Amino acid sequence: MLIKFSFKNFKSFKNENCLDMEATSLKEHEYNILEIEGNKYLRVSAIYGANASGKTNVLEAFDYMKRRLMVTDDTKNMLEAKENYFSFMINEEPIALEVECLAKNNKIYKYGFEAKKNEIVSEWLYYKKINKFYTIFERSGKTVEFDRGYDKKKGKFEIDSNSLFLSLITKLENNNEDFKSVYNWFLNANYLDLGNPKFENKINTKISTRLLEDNNYKNELVKFLKTFDFGIDDIEITPNKLKDISNNNGIVEVKFVHKNEKGEKRLLPFTLESKGTLKMFYLFNFIMMALKDGMVLFIDELDAKLHPLLTRYLINLFHDNTKNTGNGQLIYSTHDTVNLNKDTFRRDEIWFTEKDKDGVSELFSLSDYKIGNSKIRNDATYNKDYLTGRYGAIPVFEEFKVEFSDEKRN
Repeated sequence: MLIKFSFKNFKSFKNENCLDMEATSLKEHEYNILEIEGNKYLRVSAIYGANASGKTNVLEAFDYMKRRLMVTDDTKNMLEAKENYFSFMINEEPIALEVECLAKNNKIYKYGFEAKKNEIVSEWLYYKKINKFYTIFERSGKTVEFDRGYDKKKGKFEIDSNSLFLSLITKLENNNEDFKSVYNWFLNANYLDLGNPKFENKINTKISTRLLEDNNYKNELVKFLKTFDFGIDDIEITPNKLKDISNNNGIVEVKFVHKNEKGEKRLLPFTLESKGTLKMFYLFNFIMMALKDGMVLFIDELDAKLHPLLTRYLINLFHDNTKNTGNGQLIYSTHDTVNLNKDTFRRDEIWFTEKDKDGVSELFSLSDYKIGNSKIRNDATYNKDYLTGRYGAIPVFEEFKVEFSDEKRN
């Protein structure tokens, strides 16, 4: 479970900002939150803001952190991570990223690092015990030093400047509970860029393969699709056996089975289904992993191609204790103002990004926002007030005049 994600000097975020998933003391929608050992956490956070205000950058900051951690032994991916490096206005200051998380072993950790394009500047890992964090290791440049209170046998290490120590030590000491727990937490968290057609094609291939391997999974997917598309009765896969895919040049064809009023079946090719249905088909695997296994799911443009009521259906899945049995979390960017209301969200679940005239973005929660000296009341009309600019974070348009030359007019 994500508790806090802090980031600095990443893309449009020059200063340190923090996405805080700890629930505030607000009394509204207490069923939206999860309580573990007296601590209360949010299951959902929705990020609003104008185009180019920094919404996607919040999610990409986490994605960059995960990719940098996962690519130590993969030269190609490491080079890709470097090529995609973006500090604020491409300056010389390092990107700073830190996650506070509750891992599967029920321990809370803080892990973070500062990175430039060609080097790791610093890195650290702490664990929490009785409301206090203790050092596991700290790194400065190439030198890593373990705290003697954690392990007296470990001292200082010298490592490559491009490599993250957590990734290296996890592979060397795979039986170490702390390293493995933090590394696996990142491994199981996912960022979905649903505005990217290549990404949709990629996850479609993975889902189609699993449909052949797991009949229960297929039945769950059909049931899921039926909840919002009553015309779907089943899914047919060609070839219908995993071993036959290689004989079909690796091509897996998916068709949706529809029934008319007489009960007659009609097959509809995958590509002819609605964009909303296809998007839910893509999302199913990730949503189920989050709900059942407690995965953190970052989604850019969740509401694109979806009816607002369908978006609300997904939000409610994560809020529902009976559905979200694994305590998964959904963090997403959106322009969907229909669901920006007090019936759907707590105020601390609503976030905004805003960019100033210098191109610097800021992330802030509705629960912290003040108009004058007053915080936003829970009986406010969030979507109306947002669209009228009371919270900022909306587009500001300049006058645009369309002119034609006399030559064009003729």
